[in-house]
Amino acid sequence: MEDHLASLPRYCANICEIECCGLDACDFSPIHIASYCQSRNIRYPLRILTEIINQAETLKANYGSSGASGRGINLTEINERMSGQRVDVFVGMLLQQAAKAKSILSGDGTDKREPVLVWGKA
Repeated sequence: MEDHLASLPRYCANICEIECCGLDACDFSPIHIASYCQSRNIRYPLRILTEIINQAETLKANYGSSGASGRGINLTEINERMSGQRVDVFVGMLLQQAAKAKSILSGDGTDKREPVLVWGKA
């Protein structure tokens, strides 16, 4: 199984280089997460999303502020040193965005906002 907690940030690093800014270089918007899932498995992107969710929950259980370690983790692959509290915040954000990405991938229509229109030149 792929380590999505290392691959996903690299995929979503579009603000800066991950080697420079770590997770601050990433845009974890639902559309980027959904796109990442499709890039890994076009036929079953929801499987990838489930793996991301499971890995995030495991990260929190092991290294979050109430986790087994409670001291955080150093993720050298993405240039990030995370305290237990930062792990909690990161996982919470990732799970929230993953839920929205699931709506995109499954097409269930739970996001009732109006679509963003992009106007082209006439």
